[in-house]
Amino acid sequence: MRFLGLHIIDWAIIGLYLVVLIVIGRRMQRRIRSTRDFFQGNRSFGRVLMGFLNFGNMVSADQAAGVTREIYRQGLQGVWFQNLVLFITPFYWFTSVLQRRARYLAPGDIYEHRFESKFLSGLFAVYLLLAAIYGSSIGYLITGKTMQAVMVKPSYEYSAKEAASIAGFQEMRQLEVKEQSGILPDSLKQRLTQLHEQERQGKISGTISYLDITTFYLIYGGVTAAYVIMGGLFAAAFTDVLQGIMILLLSTILIPVGLMKLGGFSGLHARVSDDMFRLFGSGAGSEYTWWFVATMVLVNLIGLAPRSFTIGGAAKDDNAARTGMVSGAFVKRFIMIGWALTGLIAVALYSGQLSDASYIWGTMTNDLLGAGFVGLMIASVLAANMASKASSSLEWSAAFTKNILLPLRPQTSEITQVLAGRIVIFLVLIGGIGFAYMVDDIFIVFKYVLSIGTIIGPSLWLVYFWRRLTTKAVIMQMLLSIFVTVVVPNVVPAIQSLRESPALTVVTHGREEHEVVRAKQEDVKEGRAKTIGQEIIKVKREEPAGIYFENIEAKADGHRIGSGLFRFQLWVVGLFGINLTSFSKAGLSATSFLFDIVFPFVILFIVSVITRPNSERVLREFYARVHTPAIANTEQDAIEVLKRIDDPSLVERDKIFPHTNWEFWKLTKQDYIGFGLCWLGVVAIVGLYLLLTHIGS
Repeated sequence: MRFLGLHIIDWAIIGLYLVVLIVIGRRMQRRIRSTRDFFQGNRSFGRVLMGFLNFGNMVSADQAAGVTREIYRQGLQGVWFQNLVLFITPFYWFTSVLQRRARYLAPGDIYEHRFESKFLSGLFAVYLLLAAIYGSSIGYLITGKTMQAVMVKPSYEYSAKEAASIAGFQEMRQLEVKEQSGILPDSLKQRLTQLHEQERQGKISGTISYLDITTFYLIYGGVTAAYVIMGGLFAAAFTDVLQGIMILLLSTILIPVGLMKLGGFSGLHARVSDDMFRLFGSGAGSEYTWWFVATMVLVNLIGLAPRSFTIGGAAKDDNAARTGMVSGAFVKRFIMIGWALTGLIAVALYSGQLSDASYIWGTMTNDLLGAGFVGLMIASVLAANMASKASSSLEWSAAFTKNILLPLRPQTSEITQVLAGRIVIFLVLIGGIGFAYMVDDIFIVFKYVLSIGTIIGPSLWLVYFWRRLTTKAVIMQMLLSIFVTVVVPNVVPAIQSLRESPALTVVTHGREEHEVVRAKQEDVKEGRAKTIGQEIIKVKREEPAGIYFENIEAKADGHRIGSGLFRFQLWVVGLFGINLTSFSKAGLSATSFLFDIVFPFVILFIVSVITRPNSERVLREFYARVHTPAIANTEQDAIEVLKRIDDPSLVERDKIFPHTNWEFWKLTKQDYIGFGLCWLGVVAIVGLYLLLTHIGS
């Protein structure tokens, strides 16, 4: 018996999972007596619970679907869509300690205390809330498309309009194959252009679904909000134990079934071209070249500065913080290998067949799994997303409650603060739905979120290690970065004269490369080769792309109109006489990221040097905290911090550069061993990716 594309067993499994979440949230509600209970679990979590909590916070099904989407588009190199953080993982050995030792509760507390500025604290809280609403749109978008692909409507139920949509999409794919083979008549090129435009407008599609996307968004956001609102971080942590197991299932269940259908790894290589197994892209059409990945890693490292005082502050001591964060991170890095392999299997099964690569995970679930397993997969998808959103939503909530509400109403009781935090969680999760309707290309959203991270990341790195950093420098840098990264990119596209300016609508030259490859089954089927393994020449094209605007539309009269975000960073680079028209798309993105990396630090150093330092009292308190290892006993922990405040020589003794403004501490044996082992883990995972490219070849 089926209902809306799913078997009744699948609906029962999904319903049971949602009920379990609400029950856990309800039970954990009894443990909430204060804001520290609600936001930090009373700083009582050990290594195991911190491991599950960090794993759940770092992983979501939209990441899995996003990786497979990018691999479907770009090959194995698309794994860097999410795996940039692989090279950042060893630094968690130190950032986890900094977050715990700061001993703050809300994200903006560091601005209010270290920089003595309620304005900065509130500004940071507003930034987090806006970034949370925008960033959550990715989760809504990909999860919604995944669910739509699972709940696909059979052809015999199509309306006339839906049947026409499918027919138009199939016609477009047939014309694309002819174009790639160089046999598309000139008379049909205009028709292909029309079909591409219809696809962009959503008028034609390769999939028709039962699922109403608005209904799904409301249920998904509402249930996530419900159990976190009730149980706070306690609920998030305990549900992450269940959800962590389900995420592992999500990441592996499609692989054996998919490989069996293909005939194993040898069948996978027979259907997928060799260039799709490259870990780094090169040449025309590649968006993940090694230099682009390197710059994204740097941007990500800066954007992921130690600032998570809710989850990061929940550990009972330094060791729990370190092992919990690193273990959770490496489990995620490992399961991403499963996501990558799933993406390659999708290329072999559906190359050229899907109207939207975001449908891959749902399509594979629908095609490869039977009744019951489909419901389990859907529950796992929801589990992965809810685990991530639940943990991060508490950070948004703490930012509003402690850094906006409390400064405005200092007499607000603990009970009222918890209530306000619960309301904010609901509003932010629901607010993300609006942005989900406004975005479609998750890769663009992903890059933009990385750029936004450079607004606050630089100051949050320097604050731990450079005593001379001043409040005025941070205010100046944040305001200028917001102007460069948020205001200009969104205001310029709204001005018609600028969108049509010839100086701003220039495009790259584009490029074309010829590559000798071995023919696959699809090449033989499409007439590009006579036998599998025959050497053939494939043409890779990168069409001219907008330099300053993300998208450029060419009108019939030759004029161009820009749309999407305006890349102000590249406009500034162009002022120095650099010819950007010869750059690839990856090169443009890398250049923009390099600007985002350098610009904030230049402002911070210059302004700090010429402005007055913060008060010595605050500096002594802050760096006494940073240099004092956190311990589980709350009373003894406070005594140890007080010792270093009263006797600054204890702090100077621990510094690499004593009696200077640089606050780097002397590394211990544990620091060296942990950091080294983390890098060995990174090397091992890269080795597994390389092994994956050769199995069955």
